Amino acid sequence: MANYTPYTMSFQSETTIYQNRVTCHINENEFNYSMNPTCMTVSGSIKDNVSGSEFNPYATTIGLYNEENELLVVAKFGTPIPIPRNTDMTVIVQWDS
Repeated sequence: MANYTPYTMSFQSETTIYQNRVTCHINENEFNYSMNPTCMTVSGSIKDNVSGSEFNPYATTIGLYNEENELLVVAKFGTPIPIPRNTDMTVIVQWDS
């Protein structure tokens, strides 16, 4: 049979958590093209198969930048969101720090 020594332990901690929220408004006809490098020709123009009226891009990620163009926050959607052509869209990015 093992010998057990009783111990008493206590712990106390306090952490402040800040909630941050940024509202991103996307006007109609903004960001309705792909940033995927495979959609570009060698000269830098958009390929024909991704520039017609049938092409509907989806948003998967939002990046928030500061005034010096440094990336501060990356938000990833759980599922890709279609970018509407004729409707404004608002996305709220929220995180704890």
